[in-house]
Amino acid sequence: MNDGTTDYKSHHAVDSLAFGHCDFSYRNLGRPSRIQVRQLAEFFEVSVDGKRCFSSDKIKLPAGYYFGISAASADTPDSFEVYKFVTSTAPGVTRELPNRDPPSQPPPPASNPGSPANDQSSRHTSSDAQFAVQFTDLQNRIERLSQSLENVFREVQQLASKSESRHQDLSHKGMSKEQLSAMDKRIQSIESTLQGHTGQFSNIQSSLKDSHSTLNQGLTEHMTHIISTKTPKMSSFIIVVIVFQMLLAGSYVLYKRRRANGPKKYL
Repeated sequence: MNDGTTDYKSHHAVDSLAFGHCDFSYRNLGRPSRIQVRQLAEFFEVSVDGKRCFSSDKIKLPAGYYFGISAASADTPDSFEVYKFVTSTAPGVTRELPNRDPPSQPPPPASNPGSPANDQSSRHTSSDAQFAVQFTDLQNRIERLSQSLENVFREVQQLASKSESRHQDLSHKGMSKEQLSAMDKRIQSIESTLQGHTGQFSNIQSSLKDSHSTLNQGLTEHMTHIISTKTPKMSSFIIVVIVFQMLLAGSYVLYKRRRANGPKKYL
């Protein structure tokens, strides 16, 4: 609370001026948050989205003050928007509207405080004040409702114009009746041509099946004949291996003899 002597904008620590606070995760909710401030005869309470933030029986809002809303962010920048600000009186509680500039009126005639006329006038005054508050609240709600209806009507008009423009674009880009009829005729001619060649397609399919089966059988028999006739026999392979080993043994013996008979050098 501020009585007008503290400048929040130039203050070095605005958080230190608060007499109550609570943590609330307001990011990425997808909906506006509702902050409710209640001043009753017993206590003062602040709630956020229906949950109590803090309350105290040592705080009482004075009459004749103004409501102010301010917001501040830390390192991460945020954008705070106020959609609606409503003041109302709790049921069963009456209050008098503050009159800061009362007009100059003659003093009322003296009357007995305990007389019935004085009690009736006080009741009329409180009921008139409550009726004025309710009437003002109703008028504000009607104005907000009319503004919302105007916004909805404007959005509907924009959607209608967009749909009309899209319809016109599709009608311009679409095919004409002559083009559709020509395409239909082409499709029908293609279908008739395919139906006339159905027998030929079946003959080609049967011929392919016969050639495939014949090729499989002939290839298998031909490969079996080649393997049986062209493959070298096992006896020939064994003879070649024995001859090769004998040549290696003879060359090794010849190398040993030449080395033993050769001249030797001594140091």
